[in-house]
Amino acid sequence: MRVLATELTKLREAAGLTTRQAAIRLDQSIATLNRTENAKRIATVAEVSAMLAIYGVVGSERKRIMALVEELNTSRWLGIDANPDRPTLPIFESEAVAIVNFAPCTVPGLLQTPAYARAITSLGHTTDLHDAMIAARLDRQKVLARIVAPQYVAILDEAALRRPHGGSAAMVEQINWLIDMAKRPNIALHVIPFRHGGYHNPGYFSLLEFPKTPPIVYVEHSRVSGFLHEPEDTQAFRTHTASLIQASLGCADSVNFLTKMAADHERG
Repeated sequence: MRVLATELTKLREAAGLTTRQAAIRLDQSIATLNRTENAKRIATVAEVSAMLAIYGVVGSERKRIMALVEELNTSRWLGIDANPDRPTLPIFESEAVAIVNFAPCTVPGLLQTPAYARAITSLGHTTDLHDAMIAARLDRQKVLARIVAPQYVAILDEAALRRPHGGSAAMVEQINWLIDMAKRPNIALHVIPFRHGGYHNPGYFSLLEFPKTPPIVYVEHSRVSGFLHEPEDTQAFRTHTASLIQASLGCADSVNFLTKMAADHERG
């Protein structure tokens, strides 16, 4: 509902319509349309179809929005062909006040340099596709540089820093970028070094907190990604976060560790 509401609001605004103008054309009250755009009611398939017609939305964009309508009654939204740079996750990231990101194998997308992103996305994708993915990923990163940016915590396994995606030079650039990002007041980086031994690994996830709506968790695996929002799910990932923080180095020690990692790649 939250994703659909945001999408419908943006489409109405792109069509140059006020809520009053759109409500008149839809033969709805302004209050009803406002409740739909604020995710306070579930719009019917017929209502969304009418909105898209009035807003001039056709083709693949219309199919994508109608697919959201079909997902409204699922408590756990999982989809095939994982791609975190598609519109849904960036919408949530732009609305969040706090984001926790655990990355066991790669540097999280919000912190990737262009060269590192190119190396990651080139694995299994055509040139045209991964160029588009890189552009979308870099655009997502703007959320961390806003005047009112979310508090962002990234927890990385040492494995994500050891594997030289893109080669040693690309990794040196990437790790130095992480060090620079860690200087920002809204960003905290934690590294779990090999020497700390084993720990429970829940897999790649983002825990997003919002000012007025319940938190959600984005999870990602090979060809599958999705969102969890049931209280027992979000609480479980809060517990995972606390456990991962406990297993990791503090922020200052993590930056020192990153400095040593950059030196290792320079020698490599």
